[in-house]
Parts: sequence; C-alpha cells; structure tokens
Amino acid sequence: MKTKFYFLIIAMLVYTTAISQEVRDLATTTSEVVKKVDTTVKEKTWIFGGSSLITFGQDYMVNWNAGGVPAINVKGVGNVYLKYAKNKIFWENVLDVNYGIQRNFETKINTKTDDKLEFNTNFGYLIGKNWNLGALVKYQTQMTQGYKNDTILTSNFMTPGYLITSLGIEYKRTMWSFFISPITGKTTFKTDNRFYPINSFAVDSGKKVHIGVGAFMKVAYKYDIHPKIHLDTKLELFYDYIQQPYYQVDNNSLNLDVNFEMRWNFMITKWLMATLYTAIIYDYDIRFPVYQADGITPKLGYDGKPMTTDHVQFKENFGLSFTYNFKVPNKEKK
Repeated sequence: MKTKFYFLIIAMLVYTTAISQEVRDLATTTSEVVKKVDTTVKEKTWIFGGSSLITFGQDYMVNWNAGGVPAINVKGVGNVYLKYAKNKIFWENVLDVNYGIQRNFETKINTKTDDKLEFNTNFGYLIGKNWNLGALVKYQTQMTQGYKNDTILTSNFMTPGYLITSLGIEYKRTMWSFFISPITGKTTFKTDNRFYPINSFAVDSGKKVHIGVGAFMKVAYKYDIHPKIHLDTKLELFYDYIQQPYYQVDNNSLNLDVNFEMRWNFMITKWLMATLYTAIIYDYDIRFPVYQADGITPKLGYDGKPMTTDHVQFKENFGLSFTYNFKVPNKEKK
C-alpha cells in the first residue's frame, strides 16, 4: 500500500517538474510562450465550439486456425465548449462525451469499451496578468451499465457519479495552467438500488450519497509540437481530510485520489486523425474483490466478509478517426 503511494507521489513530482522545465526551455526559444493572459478585454465575448470524432474497427475470419472471433467496434467522442469573457470576468464550460461498443458476431454480445460523461464549468475573476480567483465545478459519471466479464455489474449511470466543487486560485499561461484549492467538496453518488445494501465507491450501505471535504489540485498542459501534432494532458489530485474508517488499513494510509489523462492527436488530413489516449486513475475508495487461486471464489476476511483491495487503474487506446471541428465566431476578439 505504501509503495503505491510513494510511486504515485514520485510520478507526480517528476511530471510537474518536467512540465516546469520544458516551459522554461521553450520560453527561451519561442516568443509565443512569453505571451501573458489578456486582462483588458473591453467588450463581452461569447465563443462556442467543439469537436467530434468517430472510430471504426472490424475483424472477420472464416476457418482461421490461429483463433479469433469476427467483431466490429465503434467509438464516438464529442467535445463542446462555451466561453464568455468581459473585462476581468470569464466563464468557461466544457462537455466531454465518450462512448464505445464492440459487437461479437459469434456470441451476439455487445460489450462496452468506453463510457464517459464529464462536464466542467469554471467561473473566475482575473487579479493579475496570470492569476485569477475562481470557482470550479466538475461532474462525471458514465451513461450505461458496465459489466466485468459480461456478467458482473460494476457500474451504472450515477453509480458512481462524482460532483466536485472548488474555490481556489489559478495560475494560467498560454500552454499550461495550475489550479489549487484548500477547500473542496467531493460528493459521490450511487443511485442504482442494486448497490444500495453494500459499501461501494465510498458510499456506506443503506446510503446513496457520500460527501467528502479536502484539498484539490489540477495541472493542465497543452502544446502543439508540430502544426499537425497536438499534446493535451491533465493531472487532478484530491486529498480527503476525512479518512474512511472501514477502509483504513493503518494510520499511514492516505485517502488520495489521482486522475491523469494524456492525449496525442496526429492530424493526417483535415478530416482524418490518429489518436493515442492513456489514463491512470487511483481512488482508494474504489475497491476490487480479492479471489482465491481459482480466480472465482472470493477470499473472506476475519469478519467473514469478502476481502477487497485497491488498484491503480490504467487505460490506453489508439485509433484512426474521422473528425470534425467548429468554432463560432472563427476569430476571437482581442
């Protein structure tokens, strides 16, 4: 347990240090980096835009000795944003939707491969060239039921669902930003009645909501390495001041949630793009069952209840996609 936390902390320090060093290096060679946030917007500006992409994959075989099953998979990704700015006030709203499905033609089973519904809104007031005071709200869940091995229900809409509300200060540059809040509320929901009688997602049995209070930090970094190669990363950390007693293993346990995402976009043509996406999630309150050597029979603790453990979650996907982007107006007002 301790080793996992040390690994995560070291990884985050290296990540943050690397970004800071890279920005310093780029600042000495690229004039665009030293441009600061414009705090003198004289007229109100609304900007509406977004992007979408759809990815297809297909496998087909007949009498194929090496094995395999015919299948088709489809994934859609959508992003819509609405931004407002006037004088020193700004308001940013972003909606992200991901959904993927695979169809096995032999078993006639549809398997979900991706599912994400996330909305972020950030209202702020500029207090300097690069500093602003802001209120951040983040809502995240999935849209449909999730299963393990197509049989064990693991999630559903708003089970879990997360709502983060923060008041803090942000430092923002052209390519990167840093937001920190000492007081943040994290509300976890489990509205599916099938999860009601058990402890799951930090929500006690017999309850549907858990409210945590802690500190929140968000680091975002975007960079166009080449006109056709774009890097977009995000690191979010939440430390809960209130430990969960029925999950706490020892006095050194830290209730630290980690959410890291990295996306590489490679533009092949105006409509065709290759995307490499990776994500790492660690949430001490998301528990995984511990099984016997057969991988089926659950292990039982001294209290006779099934044992659970925490895990670092990792996800990666790569695909070729058809993409479309739009922005209204096309040029921002200065």
